[in-house]
Amino acid sequence: MASLSSKNIDLQVDLGSRLSPSASVVLPGDANFANLTSRWREWRAPTIAAVVQVATEDDVQQVVRFANEYDLPFIARSGGHGATEAMASAKDAIQIDFRKLSQVELSEDGKTAIIGGGATVKGVVEALGKLGKQAVTGICESVGVSAPILGGGHGWLQGQYGLPADQVISARLVLPNGDAVTVSEESYPDLFWAIKGAGHNFGLITEWKYRVYDIKNAKWSYEIFVFSGDKLETLYDLTNEMIKTQPPQVTHWTYITKVADIDPEHPIIWYAIIYDGPAPEARQYAKPIHAIEAIMVNAGEATIPELAVLTFQDENGPGCAKGLTSLRYPIGLKSYNTASVRKVYNEIDETFRKVPELAGSFFLLEGYSTQGVQAIEEASTAFPHRSDEVLVTSYVQYKPNESIDAAAQGFGKKLRNYLLEGSDDPDHLRAYVNYANGDESLQEVYGWEEWRLEKLRKLKQLWDPENKMCYYVPII
Repeated sequence: MASLSSKNIDLQVDLGSRLSPSASVVLPGDANFANLTSRWREWRAPTIAAVVQVATEDDVQQVVRFANEYDLPFIARSGGHGATEAMASAKDAIQIDFRKLSQVELSEDGKTAIIGGGATVKGVVEALGKLGKQAVTGICESVGVSAPILGGGHGWLQGQYGLPADQVISARLVLPNGDAVTVSEESYPDLFWAIKGAGHNFGLITEWKYRVYDIKNAKWSYEIFVFSGDKLETLYDLTNEMIKTQPPQVTHWTYITKVADIDPEHPIIWYAIIYDGPAPEARQYAKPIHAIEAIMVNAGEATIPELAVLTFQDENGPGCAKGLTSLRYPIGLKSYNTASVRKVYNEIDETFRKVPELAGSFFLLEGYSTQGVQAIEEASTAFPHRSDEVLVTSYVQYKPNESIDAAAQGFGKKLRNYLLEGSDDPDHLRAYVNYANGDESLQEVYGWEEWRLEKLRKLKQLWDPENKMCYYVPII
């Protein structure tokens, strides 16, 4: 593709004249440009030549058509948390900024909502909460809702209702050629199938028609335990037993990380039971964990926004912090191999001593309930990992420092390999696309069944033959 700088284009005039009055073109040097282009991870981020703040679906279409007309790359932006190797290949690109498309409108019957393609998790949770409603979203507040949905998504409510992708009734999709279509089970069903798990490859979502639910409990119950590393085997042997009968409203949420105020020498295990229900039920479920000696225990009740703070996933929390080099290496598991988790813990402990710059990293074990996820036919969406019980990833985070980039990457890969070697299928990594580092194979991300990749490739050739959508774990 050609670069914007090599063409004699006045974007303010040539593109700006095609846009709605509420849209705007922001160029380098403009006061707001740096803020609009900052990302969760700047390392290997796209390079942006111009930002178009779209305000309507037609604006999106006009930008895509303009970019195609001049053979310019374009990339979508809402939350700005996309972090995978292919992002860096978007050079001198037009950033289509969706953040003005953030509406959340409840239907008359209260069963669905129209959600704009630029809405954030925080925006959706708060808007629906005021109406006594909730939806299956991701957890990190500042992430846009669209990207997780396109990759399948995970969240607190998935055990009860399924993945975020399973909540989609229809979507307005701007195709890579600039046309806009409504995709659903009745309209372009194959494309509808594809955007629920591999959707980053097929177009730009301007709005979702999305299932919503009544809030059952204004506050969830939680119990947080902090354990020293010597309790690891006992704790994860117990966890393996508990997840066999884990209720749909329960999440086991764990960090292995360094908290010097608690233990200045070694990582601790921060272990939470998150429960959509009354405190007595939550305490009864968590009761077996009390048999393991903890450094501290904290119990209470919280709204979903308060849970984001408690789990460090609020917009100001470390899970969403900007300005760091952040690497992720996900793996889906059926259960915990405690010997492998021990290797992970020991590697973290040793690496934090050898490379103290990495000591702000953490290892996240997301033990969601899966009843709602596994109730959906596995072949019915492009999301390939429904049979997994646990999602694990390392978040290798540090202040930008080229001298330790190689060590950081090696560290993250080693942690994942320990778990893969001890998994149910060591020859077939299953990596969640929304956390993918970008060096995984297509089978590892999009599924090991041959028919899945064959179907995705055929749909890609049909709907994006010029491979315009190629900046997030591309199929080709």
